[in-house]
Amino acid sequence: MPLSEEEQRILHEMERKLYEHDRAFANRVSHGSTRLQAVRATRWWVVVFLAGFALLIATFRFSLALGAIGFFVMLASSLVLAQHIREGSSAKSANRRGTRTSGIAGEWSEMRRRIRSRFGHRS
Repeated sequence: MPLSEEEQRILHEMERKLYEHDRAFANRVSHGSTRLQAVRATRWWVVVFLAGFALLIATFRFSLALGAIGFFVMLASSLVLAQHIREGSSAKSANRRGTRTSGIAGEWSEMRRRIRSRFGHRS
C-alpha cells in the first residue's frame, strides 16, 4: 500500500532532519551494510583463490607457465584476504577505543577473542 502525500512529506522531513543531525550515520545507512560488502568481497576473493588452485592443479603437469599463473593468482588472493583481516583486526581494536568497525575480519577477531577468553590463551 503506497504512502499518502502527507506520510511521504513526513518521511522526507524525518530523513532530512536525520541527515542534518547525524550525517555519518545517514551515510552509512544509505550506502548499505559495510558488513555485507565485506562478506561479498571475501566470497569474491575465495572464489578467485579456488579458481587459481583449479588452474594450478589442471595445468601444472602440462604447462609450467599456466601452473605458475594459477599459483600467483592464489598468492595474490590470499594476500588480499590477509590484508582485509589485518585491517579488520586493527579496526576491532579501534572499536574498543570507541570507533565503529565492520566486516568479516572484525567478526573473526571477535570470535578469536571469545575463544581465547573461554579456553585461556596458551603460549
